[in-house]
This record gives sequence, structure tokens and C-alpha cells, in this order.
Amino acid sequence: MTDSLQQHLVVTVIGDIIADELARMRPAESEHWKRRQWHDDDTLVAKHKSTKDSGEDEVAVDSLERLALAGRVVQFFHMGDSGVEDYLLRRNTLSEWAEVVLKSRQVHTQNLTVTTSGSTGQPKACEHSWSALVEEVKDFVRIFENDYELSPARVVALVPSHHIYGFLFTVLLPHLIDAPVLRGFKAYSHVRNGGLRAGDVVVGFPELLTQLSSEMLPLPPGVLFISSAGACPASTFHQLYSIGAARVVEIYGSSETAGIGYRSKPESNYRLLSRWRRNTENSQQLIDRQTKGIFEIPDNTQWHAECEFHVAGRVDKAVSVRGINVFPNHIAKYLRQHPAIADATVRPMRPDEGHGLKAFVVLHESLSETITEQSVQTWLSSNLSTAEIPERINFGNQLPRNSMGKAQDWNLDNSPTGKPLS
Repeated sequence: MTDSLQQHLVVTVIGDIIADELARMRPAESEHWKRRQWHDDDTLVAKHKSTKDSGEDEVAVDSLERLALAGRVVQFFHMGDSGVEDYLLRRNTLSEWAEVVLKSRQVHTQNLTVTTSGSTGQPKACEHSWSALVEEVKDFVRIFENDYELSPARVVALVPSHHIYGFLFTVLLPHLIDAPVLRGFKAYSHVRNGGLRAGDVVVGFPELLTQLSSEMLPLPPGVLFISSAGACPASTFHQLYSIGAARVVEIYGSSETAGIGYRSKPESNYRLLSRWRRNTENSQQLIDRQTKGIFEIPDNTQWHAECEFHVAGRVDKAVSVRGINVFPNHIAKYLRQHPAIADATVRPMRPDEGHGLKAFVVLHESLSETITEQSVQTWLSSNLSTAEIPERINFGNQLPRNSMGKAQDWNLDNSPTGKPLS
């Protein structure tokens, strides 16, 4: 293993961070940025210098956007106080940004900071030790080679690289085994249209693998599928195995912990990774064997052995609204009992949105009556307390999810999939 990440992998991560931040700042262009493939010579240019003749490798940004993009890169690569982070504002191409990142990693720290998707509240920063991440991926390589008798030779990435799962398996894994990576639509096309070959590791997420599993041609021997970012349906496991997958591995973890456990059969328990041991004094906690640090397990778990556990369901997180503890999951469940509502999710408002809760609602397609935000709130008021009633309700065709199919936050005035009905 080399200590320094290859520059082209750093360019990929920087590109995904830029795409994520631009999608956040320019919601109307979200799909454009998330589909874009990034290259060494992609260049950030000032908006006032951009012209119609500017090539596709130029990304026009204003001064505040450029500052925000640099800030995200500094945060992810833990560059604060490195002494070189200011050079990001003086360089323009992604290859130059990658050089600055690599210099920072030489003189400062190699640790990383990822942010949560916000699926359980406000996004938060989660710092990871570089050595712990390296050991985790080495652990998986040993599992693939020794337990499954598979030797990864190429990574087919169907997930972005700046989340912890994507970084581990589409950046760090190919870095450690010196393997090429397919990304973007090319990766999707290879999976969808019979382009996979022995030694491929397909890194996906449940919803996409479920869709692809029914479309793929019979597989060559030696293809490994990895799934994370939510529970993979048993039917998807079975379908992938039926078309010839050598192994389907579901990884359980979180942004805060990285990987925790894994399994290759949906009816099996998860096996704990070697980094962790169960806290015998609290079954909902893990202890890092090296640092002795204690981490909360994000879901309810049932232990069947010292190194085997079953995920029994999400932890029902209470939030305080005007000093009263309320449970967003319970309120969402109640919303789904409304005769016009097919699905719903509830979460606390962000500080810039106000106080209290907000809900996102999907109505039944066959609905003929008019449903309004106020009529839903009135219906809720007959059975829920005032603190439990969402202050704002957005309507759309599907619940907001990120590119990996994981629940995500939404903007009150610009919901990603629809506008309030009236």
C-alpha cells in the first residue's frame, strides 16, 4: 500500500464533493451536477469570465460558491490548519486542487471527515482515522479472498465517492489493490448490458441493485456485488444469485462508524468486523478495539453471539418541540393512515426554516379530491397534540432520497419532487 492516494482518485472525490455542493446551492440543476463525470482538466472559472464558447470542462461559479466548494474539500480532507488550504482559492483545475490536497496529506493529517446525509436530523461531521479505514478495507479484502475465494480486479462504482461507503469501496479499495474503476453511466451500462467480467466488484445500493437485478444478463463467474446504505431486500439477493453472482455482500454501518458488520445471505445474522467488539454493558454500543472509543449502534440490535447480531429495527429518535418530546416516525406512521396518503416522512425543521416539524407527503395516484396542507393538519389535530402536528407539509410524487436511495432532507419552498397541491 502507498501512503498517498493516487491523484486521479482524489480528483474523483473532489468532483463528487463539488457536484454535491453545487446541487445543494442550485437545486434546479441538481440532476445535471450529479450525473457529471469529473476529470483532471475540469476548471472552475469566475462567472463573469465565462462565455457561451466556454468548453464543457469549465464550471462557472461565483465567489461565494467557490468559497463553499473549497470549504467542503477542506472539511472532507481534514485540511484545516494544514497551512496549504488557502491554495485551493488560488488554483482552478481539479488536478491542481488534488495536488493541494495531497500536499496537505503529506504535511498535516490523512484523516477524513464525512458528513451524514441528514436522514436522522441535521447533517453532522464524522471524523475517521485513516489507519482505521485502511484496516477496514484490508479486512474486507481478506474476507473476499479467504472466505469467498474471490480476487477483486476491477471496481464498478454505482455510488458517489464522497460518502463513507463510496469512499471505502470505490476509492480506498481500488487504491489498495491497484484496480481500475468504472464510474457514472459507463458503470451502469456495463452492469445493465452484459459488460461485467470475472473479478468485478459492483458497488451499489439496494434500490438500484433491485432494479438492475431484473434487467441483467446472466453473469460471468467471479462477480461480487456489495450493497449498503439501507436494507437490501431478500428478493434482490436471490435474484442476483439466480443470474450467477459469485457473492452478494450486504454491509451494515453508518457515517459515524464506517462498516460495522456484513453478511452474504439475507437470512443470516451480520458478522461483526474485526475492528469492533460488543460492549457487554450496553448491547447498543460498540467498542473500537484499538482506541477503546465507544460508538452507538444506529439501530436496535439483537446479539446472537459475541460477533453476530441481527438488526431489529430503527431506533425511534425523539425530538423536542417546544419542550415536548415527540417522535417523527410515529407521526409519519399516523400520516400514512390518512385515506389520501400513500407515504410520508417527518423530521425536525432546520434552524433556518423555523421551529417544530415538517412533513413530506405522497398522495395516492387515484385521488380525486383536493388535499391541502391545512386539511391534513386539521385531520392530524383530531388525534395528535399540537407539538406533534408538522408546521409545514410538502407534497410530491416520491419521498426525497439521495443518489444512493437513502432518505434525505428537503427544502420547504423547493421540494425536489413536487409543489404543494391546492
